[in-house]
Amino acid sequence: MKYTSLMTVFLLGASSFAQTSESASSWRLSTDDTTVIVAVRHDMPVVTRLAAARSDSNWLVAPAPELLPSSVIQNGSAVDTKWQYTGGNLDAKSGKLVLRFTTPAPSLELQSIWQAQPGHGPVEHWLTVENKSQSAITIGHQDSLTLSHLAVPRGEPMDAWWIKRGAGNATNEGGTYVRSVGSNSDESLVSDPTDGASPVPWLSLQVGTSRGLYVGWEFSGIGRIRFHSQGGNSAAEPAQLGIDVGNMPTFKTDIAAGETFLVPPAFVGCYTGDIDDGSYTLHRFVLEKLVPKFPEGYAHPTLAYNLYLDGGGPNADEKSVLRSAAMAKNLGFETFVVDAMWFPQSGDWRWDPKRFPNGPGPIEEYVHSHGMKLGLWMAYTHGAGSDDVQAMSITRHPDWFSAPPKLDPEGHINWNAEIDLGYDPALDWVKKSTQRVVSEYKLDYFKTDYTPIVTTCQQTNHRHHYGVDVSYWSTLGYYAVQEALMQKFPDLILEGCSGSGHIKDFGDIRRVHMIAINDTLSSLPNRQAIYDSSFAFPPAVLMDYTYENYYDNVSDAPEPYLWRSSMMNQWQIDPTNSVSWTPEQLAKVRRSTEIYKSWIRPILQDAEVHHILPRPDGYHWDGMFYWSPGLKRGTLYIFRPNSDTTEQRVPLKGLSPTSKYKVTTEDHSTTDATYSGLDLMTSGLDLRLPSKYGSDLVYIEEVR
Repeated sequence: MKYTSLMTVFLLGASSFAQTSESASSWRLSTDDTTVIVAVRHDMPVVTRLAAARSDSNWLVAPAPELLPSSVIQNGSAVDTKWQYTGGNLDAKSGKLVLRFTTPAPSLELQSIWQAQPGHGPVEHWLTVENKSQSAITIGHQDSLTLSHLAVPRGEPMDAWWIKRGAGNATNEGGTYVRSVGSNSDESLVSDPTDGASPVPWLSLQVGTSRGLYVGWEFSGIGRIRFHSQGGNSAAEPAQLGIDVGNMPTFKTDIAAGETFLVPPAFVGCYTGDIDDGSYTLHRFVLEKLVPKFPEGYAHPTLAYNLYLDGGGPNADEKSVLRSAAMAKNLGFETFVVDAMWFPQSGDWRWDPKRFPNGPGPIEEYVHSHGMKLGLWMAYTHGAGSDDVQAMSITRHPDWFSAPPKLDPEGHINWNAEIDLGYDPALDWVKKSTQRVVSEYKLDYFKTDYTPIVTTCQQTNHRHHYGVDVSYWSTLGYYAVQEALMQKFPDLILEGCSGSGHIKDFGDIRRVHMIAINDTLSSLPNRQAIYDSSFAFPPAVLMDYTYENYYDNVSDAPEPYLWRSSMMNQWQIDPTNSVSWTPEQLAKVRRSTEIYKSWIRPILQDAEVHHILPRPDGYHWDGMFYWSPGLKRGTLYIFRPNSDTTEQRVPLKGLSPTSKYKVTTEDHSTTDATYSGLDLMTSGLDLRLPSKYGSDLVYIEEVR
C-alpha cells in the first residue's frame, strides 16, 4: 500500500506555538482550550494531567498509561516485545511531541506522537510502528487513544453524548443520544463507513452545564469509541471512567519489512460550559486545522445547483442540461453540479456520446462564461460492462473487485460492482482516471459517491489478509486518491458524498471540503441531520440537498420552508421539476439565495451553534440559533411543522446579558424591536407562525 502522502499529513509540523518542558521526561502541551501533560515512566508513555486550559481541575484521578503492543507475530510465532524508551523531542514551533521506543527482536521502532496546535481545539495523538527487521510481522490491536482513571463526579450528573450518521435518512438512521454515566456504564460506539446508522466517531462527556470532555477519531475505517466505568460502590472507591478510541479489538494486519504502520490519529479536548460550548471549540479546530484550504477568494459555502432529476436523470441531454444551467444562474447559484446522469454507465467515465454528441464543451463553456463553477459526480470505485479503453471493465480486471461484480439491470449506475482501493493496481487506475476527468472536463468541483471504502473483500491477493483489516487499507487507498487530487489541483473543491453521510468523520474532512449529511432530500430529515451533525462538525462543512415535491407535497413544496431547512449549512438545491414553479416561487428562491450570500454565509464562517429547541420530530416547533461572535450578529431559524400550536416562546443563548440587540424578521413572526441580552436569554422571543409548515428567519444584531 502506498500511503506516504497520508503519513505526511500527520508528521509535518504546524504553525508556530511555544510550549515548555516540565522535565527531562515530562512535557506540557496546550491549545487555547486543552492542556495535557505527558510523561514517560518505566519505558511507557503516561498522561498525568488532562484539563481545560484555564482550569485547575484535572480530569484524571491517577496517571493514565498508554499501553504499547505486548507482542507481535513473526514467522508464525508470537514474540513478546520489550519496549525501551530511547528519547523524546518537543518541537516548540509545531507543538508536536515525539516519543521513541524500540524493541530489539524483532527490530521495531514505535513513535507515540502528540500534538497541540495553536488556537481552539483538542490535543491529537497517533502512533507509528516501523518494521526494521528482515521479514514481515503481524501486529494486533493498538488503540489510537486510551484514557483511564477519568473522574466520575459525585453530586453532579455526567452524561455521555454521541450522534448517529443519519446517512440514508436522518429520521430513521440519525439521532442524538444522551446516556447518564454511572458506576456500571459500558458502551461501545462502532463506526462503519458503509452503515448509515452507525455513530460518528465522536463522544462528549458533559458534567452538568459547567464543563466537559470530548474525544474523536480521525479515520474512516471501521473502529470504535468505548467508554466504561468501574468502582463507585463506596466512598473509599469513587467511580472512574476509561475511554478507548481506535481500531476494533479484533484488528490485526501485516507490516512488511521496512514498512511503517500508522495507528490513526485521535484527539481529546476539554472545555468549560455546556455541550454547545464544547462543540464550538471543536468546530474551530475542524475549520482551522482539518478542512483543506480553499482557493483564495472562494466564497464558501458555495451555493450549488445540483442537476439530477430535473434534467431527466439518465435521459438528460445537452439541451436539458443547458436549460438547468441557465436556471441556476438566474436564481443566483454559484456552482453547477452535474450529478449521476452524464455517463453511459458508472465506471465508464465519458460524457455519454449518444446524449451528448458534442461532449461537455458547450456545457462547460456556458457555465464558466456565466461566472459559475462546474462540478461533476463520479463514483470512481464502480466497475462497468463497457469495453471502452478508459472504462473500469469488470472483465479486464475481475480481481480488483471486492466481490463478484453485478451490473445495474438498467445499465446506468453499477452500485454492486466495487473495486477495493486497498489494492495498488486498482488504486493507481483510480488516481489516473479521476485526474483525467478533472483535467479533461475543466472541473472546479468534484463529488464522490458511495462507496470509496469497502469493509469486506473476497480477494486473497489484496493488501488486507485477515478480513478485519479490509477497511483499514481501503480507507488509506481512498485517502490517497483524494490527496493526489488536492496535490495536482490545489484549487479543486471536493465534496464527500458516499450515499450522503455514510463517511462522516474527522479523517474524511481532512480530504473533502464538505460532507453530505443526509440522502433523503426532504425538509424534516435535513433539519434532523443538521441538528445531529452540528454537535461534532461546524455547519459550514456540512451540506444537504433539497428535492421539492418528491417525498411530501406540503412540507417539501418549492417554498421557503424547504429551502430554509437546508440554509442552516451548505445548501445544494436539487430541483425535480423546476419548469412547474410559479413566478412567485422562483422569486422566493432568488430572495433565499440573496439572504444566504449577504447574511447567512458570513455568519457560517464562525458560528456558535445553539440547539435551543429539541430535535425536530415533525410535530413540535423546532429551531436553532447561530451567533457569530466576530460579526456580533446571528440567525434564529424557526419552524412550525405539523403542529397545532400557533405561538412559541423561544429563549436564546450565547448573548451578553448587558448588551442590547436589534431583532428583525424575514416573515414577521415577531415585532421588530430592541431587547437586552438578558431578556432574550431568560424571557425569550414570542413568535407566531399562523399556518402549519410555516417558518421564519429572525435576525439578531448587537446594537453598538
